Amino acid sequence: MKKRSFLLLFALAVMFVGCDAPVREREDKETEVYLVYTDWAESVALTYLAQVLLERHLEYDVVTRLTDIETVFEDVATGRADAFMDVWVPHTHASFLEEYDGQYEDLGPNYHHARAGLVVPAYMPVETIPGLANLYDQPIAGIDTSAGVMRNTMEALLAYDLDNELLVLSDPEMAEKLREAIRRREPIVVTGWVPHWLMYRYDLKFLDDPLEIFMEQEQIHTIARTGFTEDMPRAAELLKRIVMSENHINSLLYMIHRSEDPLDGVHEWIEDNQSIVNRWVRGLAPEREKIM
Repeated sequence: MKKRSFLLLFALAVMFVGCDAPVREREDKETEVYLVYTDWAESVALTYLAQVLLERHLEYDVVTRLTDIETVFEDVATGRADAFMDVWVPHTHASFLEEYDGQYEDLGPNYHHARAGLVVPAYMPVETIPGLANLYDQPIAGIDTSAGVMRNTMEALLAYDLDNELLVLSDPEMAEKLREAIRRREPIVVTGWVPHWLMYRYDLKFLDDPLEIFMEQEQIHTIARTGFTEDMPRAAELLKRIVMSENHINSLLYMIHRSEDPLDGVHEWIEDNQSIVNRWVRGLAPEREKIM
């Protein structure tokens, strides 16, 4: 596909992404926590983990809503949602952070070793993004159009003068294309990132990026609507305390991936990690009214 026509299609896709069901009105702003998330593996994992802990230990009612990254920032900025746990800082989501600067609370990092870029199976004889020019002319399997890794990939395709088509897929669809290619030992390039169960299930490698369009390392932050910490201090404190090590998040992602219901994987992970969960929730249970 020619670059000019592809850029037009990409721009049109961005215009229509986020057309979702109407936002649910919140019923009780004092006891109900409204979390938004995307279909990215770590977003699902972190959100469902927070949901279970908020409900089980802090006795909040939790509402979750799956949407796209543009709607996530809009919902948090306007107060229609309380929090989102998958903001990549400082590069991948820089455009959204700049657009909504001052319209949200940053509750801090929940993971310190994130990375995104173009990923290939280890058996492919290529090490750099520009090295794809003479080796790979097939489509690159991407995710939703508004994701930061997709914007960076578009920039990389232009910067490195690559004519590859960039497919707009969901995270599960991208993962399935990669799985099938590996099963047949075929060449494939995907938009990849860590943490993600794919990076630990298969032998994959990031392609080197001489122009540094993709950053080597980022952090994942939790953001909340303005006033959330004041309105719901116990919930905000829990979200601040949820900080995952590489081992913690990898095991959580794996347990969720192998479970039919993501919540089953979360419950299994909690049972296996009681010590850190206890530290997160310590002192945050609601006070009981004393009966004389």
